[in-house]
Amino acid sequence: MEKIIQLNANAKLSEHFLLGEFTKSGSHPNIYNVPTHEAIANMKHLCQWLEVLRERSGGPIVINSGYRSPQLNRAVGGASNSNHLTGCAADIRVTGFEQVIRYAAILLDYADETGQEFDELLVERNRFGAIWLHFAVRFRGNRHKVLYINT
Repeated sequence: MEKIIQLNANAKLSEHFLLGEFTKSGSHPNIYNVPTHEAIANMKHLCQWLEVLRERSGGPIVINSGYRSPQLNRAVGGASNSNHLTGCAADIRVTGFEQVIRYAAILLDYADETGQEFDELLVERNRFGAIWLHFAVRFRGNRHKVLYINT
């Protein structure tokens, strides 16, 4: 099957984050994954937090998974109510447990300093030992959910 080209991949969501980083899918490049205008607004809001994370951690932040269309979300086994479906979440690549804890601490400190709410801060680890940070923020209805998930 021919790989689908994602339009506007170089559109800036913020100073250091591009739309293409949030819509790419290495595992399913044949699935059309184009966000709505609302999802793009949500990703821009999320990027405000990610810019702080980037600045305070002292280096680039790599997004493993951002926005997911319903088709892509099903293909990767995402939850039916995933924040990825609305562009409110990003799975952030880390090099290990120490880095994921540092990233989580930075985001929690930022929330405390600014009084802003986030929806989810999840340290996730799969059965193969891969670890990443799932972070989600909504414009409203944030749950301040902090969990360690070992699947």
